[in-house]
Amino acid sequence: MFRPEDVYAGCRNIPPDLIVYPGNLAWRSVGSVGMSSHVTYDNDSGPDDANHGQHGIFIAAGPGIPAFGRIDTLDIRDVAPTILKMMGVPRPADMQGKPLF
Repeated sequence: MFRPEDVYAGCRNIPPDLIVYPGNLAWRSVGSVGMSSHVTYDNDSGPDDANHGQHGIFIAAGPGIPAFGRIDTLDIRDVAPTILKMMGVPRPADMQGKPLF
């Protein structure tokens, strides 16, 4: 479980009280009323192994982009500044994160 104030630098509306990853995302909470359980391994179309998680993938390739390999310190907030830099667009002063190169 995570408290929003431990995850987000700021909030513009009302954040959730708590962010829960049941079974480290091995389960998912049921979004329907009247189910026999409040957690499930499937969604309405079958097994669901594509839940949102704290780990992801970011791939970039092209001229001027160095080959980093795996970067364990990459933060999702670094993706937008990296893309803006690649496009030659200045990033807003209040944008969190930093370009990768």
